[in-house]
Amino acid sequence: MTGTPFETEWPLAGRQLDALRSTYPAWEIHFRVDAPGAARWTAVLLRPMTAQLSAQGVLESIGCSDAITLASTLARQASLLHSPHNPRFT
Repeated sequence: MTGTPFETEWPLAGRQLDALRSTYPAWEIHFRVDAPGAARWTAVLLRPMTAQLSAQGVLESIGCSDAITLASTLARQASLLHSPHNPRFT
């Protein structure tokens, strides 16, 4: 018996989800399968969005089709959040 796409993807996706959540705690990260072959990885910034953060290129929410793309995007977002140009560091 074979599982549904969600069931067969879940062991790896669960590990990826745990890794992303522990690496990027400033984001609420989720994985869901809307339909067969239609997985969605999302992240929502947990801190309040300000005009300054938006001007720096920080996104309030992100959606990707796979964990690797989301990880790459979150790495870039983390660098923007922790940029020396961020006023909370001046």
